[in-house]
Amino acid sequence: MKNMFLWVLIYTLILAFSQILIKMGLSNSSGLSLRTHKELVPFLAGLIKSPLLILGVTLMASSFILWIYILSWFKLSVVFPLTAMTYIFVAFFAHFILGETLALLNYCGVAFIAAGMFFLLLK
Repeated sequence: MKNMFLWVLIYTLILAFSQILIKMGLSNSSGLSLRTHKELVPFLAGLIKSPLLILGVTLMASSFILWIYILSWFKLSVVFPLTAMTYIFVAFFAHFILGETLALLNYCGVAFIAAGMFFLLLK
């Protein structure tokens, strides 16, 4: 039950997908603006009406609870560096779900993160 890599993988997937949902919720909430403090209440009221944003925040909270469990099972010095998978998944999801374009340097950065994680997993 305590397969470290599997639990961190699930955590990072949930966290990355929550970021995509939050971005989609904000993108769908056109007209919302927060330029002055007077716009704070309408801004927050508009955010509460976004199902994607609410789902994203719920997933983020769920990932936090899962993170607490992961920390109770494994060493922080081992699992925390593995959370770099989140950067890889966010880049992947942003490209394929949101249609964002990635430059060559972005791909290189993702490759370096993946290589670093590979070295971390070597015993």
